[in-house]
Amino acid sequence: MAITFPASPSDGDVFTNSTTGVKYIYNATDGVWKTHVWPTNTDYLQLSGGTLTGDLSLGTNDLTAQDINSTTLTTTGGVTVGNGLTVSDGNVVMAAGHGIDFSATANGSGTVQSELLDDYEEGIWTPTIDSGTISQSTTARYTKVGRLVTISAIIYTFSDRTSTSDIRVQGLPYAPDSLNSTQSIGPTFTRYVNFGAYTSLNAFVEYSNHSVYFYFHTQSAASNYTAAKHQHLTSSSSQIRFQVQYLAAA
Repeated sequence: MAITFPASPSDGDVFTNSTTGVKYIYNATDGVWKTHVWPTNTDYLQLSGGTLTGDLSLGTNDLTAQDINSTTLTTTGGVTVGNGLTVSDGNVVMAAGHGIDFSATANGSGTVQSELLDDYEEGIWTPTIDSGTISQSTTARYTKVGRLVTISAIIYTFSDRTSTSDIRVQGLPYAPDSLNSTQSIGPTFTRYVNFGAYTSLNAFVEYSNHSVYFYFHTQSAASNYTAAKHQHLTSSSSQIRFQVQYLAAA
């Protein structure tokens, strides 16, 4: 049930909804009709539902949880809350492409590209291997906050432990961003992997083929990093545990 307000109102004009009895007062400074608690024999305002065509503005003490007695209250305009919003039950549901806008906060010294938190998701992903097959001892999981994706997995029982192919894990839950600057590195924990002269192994997200590689490196200034290969796996019990974060394309 849409509410049609009078055209060209003046500041302080009062409009009464003939169906619900709810009164609104026009605020010329803000350019909106506002609900108002009028002196009656009750201490709160009951909104019986329907669609408000325009903005619903709640001031510091205008409405509390008991004030809205409605199955559904819809506004086709904006809703302004003057002193915080508490949801005692249910969820806040965002339309696709929308979220929490932090543009009112101070910015850092870098170039701001977005201040909209528009996504959250957590779930299960299925790692696959480029050469041979693997197993998982636990469920591989991911969490996405905005565009930042965190993945973790434990992979083992590599069928290929002899080839010179790079160990390459595929099946990422989201495609990485295509910019070189988004290549990301994460820690690993391994069993039965031949490090040779190298001292550590890190997971590395390669944006160009949407994969995770693993690279050995040392602390030596004369040594470069090198990709871990299937032949570095020394046992049927070889295992790689890893966690890495990367920036999703969207």
